[in-house]
Amino acid sequence: MSQDKIQEILSKLKAIRGVHGSAVIERFGLVKGSALPGWIDEESVAAMVTLILKASQRASKELEQGTFDGAIIESQKGRILFDDIKENIIVVISDNSAKLGIVNLKLKAAVKELEKLL
Repeated sequence: MSQDKIQEILSKLKAIRGVHGSAVIERFGLVKGSALPGWIDEESVAAMVTLILKASQRASKELEQGTFDGAIIESQKGRILFDDIKENIIVVISDNSAKLGIVNLKLKAAVKELEKLL
C-alpha cells in the first residue's frame, strides 16, 4: 500500500469546493490515511465511522438488503458520505455548498483508485 498515493487521492477529494476533508479507515478503526482539517480529530472520526459502519451493516443484513455498500448522512450544515472499499471505508465530509453529484462522482473514482492500493 502506498501511503503517499492514498494521501494524494484523499487530497484531491478535499480540493473539491465545499469538501472539508476525507479519510480511509480500516473496519476496526485504524486510520490508513486522512486529509482532514485541523478542527476535525481523525481518531474521533475513525471511532464514529466504525460505529456507523457496524450499525449500517447490521441494518442491511437484518432488513435483508444485502451487503452494505455506502451511505450518505445529510444534516443541517452538510453531508457525510461513506463508501466501502474492500475491508476499509472511505468517508468524505462536506458542507451544503458541495455539489452532491460532483462529490459522488469523484468519490466513486477515488474508490476505484484506492481498490488497487488497499
